[in-house]
Amino acid sequence: MAPRIDRIAAMLNCPIKGAELRQAIKESRKDFGLEEGEDLDQQADDEDDQADPHSDAVEEE
Repeated sequence: MAPRIDRIAAMLNCPIKGAELRQAIKESRKDFGLEEGEDLDQQADDEDDQADPHSDAVEEE
């Protein structure tokens, strides 16, 4: 996997296309983050609800 990461790093540092690739990555992260942010919040709440019964038992002791 290391050679693949090295090629990606080289592409991002490319003087010709590097800036364009970095901008595209930033935009895609923003788009993905807005959609996934809501889903992650719901998943985190569900995980917290599942963890609560165990933490309550410890606090009662």
